[in-house]
Amino acid sequence: MGLPQIETCCFVLDLKTGNIVMGSINALLSFVMFIIMVVVACTLEPFKELAADEKDFDAEAAFTGLYAMSIILCLMFLAKFFFDVFFVYGVLTERAGIIRGYFIMWVVFFLLSMFTFFLNAPHFSAGHICMEVFYIGLNVYAILISHSFYKQLNSREEV
Repeated sequence: MGLPQIETCCFVLDLKTGNIVMGSINALLSFVMFIIMVVVACTLEPFKELAADEKDFDAEAAFTGLYAMSIILCLMFLAKFFFDVFFVYGVLTERAGIIRGYFIMWVVFFLLSMFTFFLNAPHFSAGHICMEVFYIGLNVYAILISHSFYKQLNSREEV
């Protein structure tokens, strides 16, 4: 079984060019999500301090958890940004090992991102949730085309 094979990216580009474009878009969106999570973390800190001043321990615990998850997501998106840039380099140089490493990183990132996202989704705004869903869909498509390019590279080396 396995992932489906795609012949072209967006029905127009070849797989190498499509991976470069999708990797660049992924890197840009990873950086944007990093900035968004930094802003979320910065806006949560005053609320946490206010809850601590008012001795509202339930609110303080909730804001502390949300703040911690925001910081974790900040670090995850920063790491994802660097992996995306490294992936684009791997596609440009046609190194299958880098592309395979990207698959492994993506699975780990995807699972961690889904876990933290669903834990904190009730506290996020509708815009943040829409951006996250779009971002996940783009990542799934990017993995499909990068997997197809990886298979194409491996079949080229066997010949």
